[in-house]
Amino acid sequence: MSKFSTKLAPRGSFCLGIAVGLLLAGFFLKDGILLTLGISALTLLTSCYFLGRANLANLDISLSLPSRLHANKRYRPNLSITNNRSILDAFMVKLYIALPHSSILASETNWIPAGSGAYSTIPVRIPMRSSELTHPFKFTSFFPLSLFYFTRHQLLQQPITIYPRAITPTEILNDGLLGQRNIPRLNNTTTDHGDPRGIRPSQPGDSAKNIHWQASARSMARGHGILIREYDPPGQFPTRCNIVFHSYSSIRQMMREDSFELAISLLVGTVNYLRNLNIQFKLLADFIAWNPYSARTRPQYYELLAILADASRAVATEKHELLETLNSLPSDQPTIIISDMEPDSWQNEIKTKAHTNHIIIDIRQIHFPYRKTISAKEALAKSS
Repeated sequence: MSKFSTKLAPRGSFCLGIAVGLLLAGFFLKDGILLTLGISALTLLTSCYFLGRANLANLDISLSLPSRLHANKRYRPNLSITNNRSILDAFMVKLYIALPHSSILASETNWIPAGSGAYSTIPVRIPMRSSELTHPFKFTSFFPLSLFYFTRHQLLQQPITIYPRAITPTEILNDGLLGQRNIPRLNNTTTDHGDPRGIRPSQPGDSAKNIHWQASARSMARGHGILIREYDPPGQFPTRCNIVFHSYSSIRQMMREDSFELAISLLVGTVNYLRNLNIQFKLLADFIAWNPYSARTRPQYYELLAILADASRAVATEKHELLETLNSLPSDQPTIIISDMEPDSWQNEIKTKAHTNHIIIDIRQIHFPYRKTISAKEALAKSS
């Protein structure tokens, strides 16, 4: 359902003042010419009012944007405005669509023929995760004569899920979940080699997939032989890992608005890191009521991203809940603990002799500029 609103433009206010002045002067001076001019000015204003409202009627939009997006990634959706009228063309139409987190799609069209449409491609990048079913949009126009400012508000029914941005924690890269920690069950990765070491001349028995073709071409041009990529031996990683996410704090802290968003991004980065190493993991989080969740398959992974896109912070996490969750995990498996609270406020509460394989992720490792969240309606109002 659409909603129209109309405001007098500065030029319209000037025209209305002249019309009222001519009518009053003609009435008191009993001058027919002044009365005729005043009535003509009012007729012009009235005609422009109804013509301007008709200019925005029966306009539809279509947005070819994927239903699932990744945060902070640029997309170029196709936007179309269709004029469903059979007679009246549309002129000087501006369109603003409010996507999640103050992302505005703006398009301007000077002429849309009746029964036709206008098409454009507009780049957009949504900075944070979200999950929305509807998106407010508005048409605006000064047509005709810029006497009135016409606005038509409506909702676009198009579900969009924005997956969280992935940030790999530095603690995982430093500790590596390697043999530095006393983890008894280790296995080689599924890859055939470790990190690249360099190149060397080929030897009998070398695999063709390890040939460095660019270097070999240069070598053979100089009369030498084929060169082979050489790698270090493969590393060792745990077969299983646990991830615990919580919002518990033993002391009072001032909450930043984006701390939970940053913690979710660190969680997604951790999940991606473990999946790339083919390490099976189990996630336990307070915002999903401590229900264990695994993502062994690709559909399960994207289902987890959809859950995280719509997750909200748990506001009543208790100490005993966190301790019971940690105590229920096997002590011979590493546990990665992520929180939207600073580690100084909770890590002393979870130290136990039974668990020595904790890797604590500190959200203070990355600082984002403060971003104030406003509603889609506020963003749409500021767009004009």
